[in-house]
Amino acid sequence: MIIKEKTVNGLSVLCLNGKLDIFSKNTLKETAEHCQENGAKGLILDMQGVTFVDSIGLGVLVIVAKSFQKLKGRVILVNPQEQIQSLFLEMNLEKMIPMYKTDDSYSQFAEL
Repeated sequence: MIIKEKTVNGLSVLCLNGKLDIFSKNTLKETAEHCQENGAKGLILDMQGVTFVDSIGLGVLVIVAKSFQKLKGRVILVNPQEQIQSLFLEMNLEKMIPMYKTDDSYSQFAEL
């Protein structure tokens, strides 16, 4: 997995590319922790480039979301591929981690 970190309109954004699975879980977790250490209270995960998510990947998303909830923040997913969106809905995870389709400016998210 390749993760590109950026800040857009004051919001922390991680653009994910590749597979979110047992081999990439630590990369995502460590990158999210790095964002928290730099003061991020919330996180946008741009999933447009994610082609596959397994149960381990879902688990790390939940772990990351819970870590931001402890800070009174949240994690949101944007631009998920259709099969990933379907999986998320089937697992009823959208209540914990909301999903959106958005443009690159992320302007609809005033703050996390």
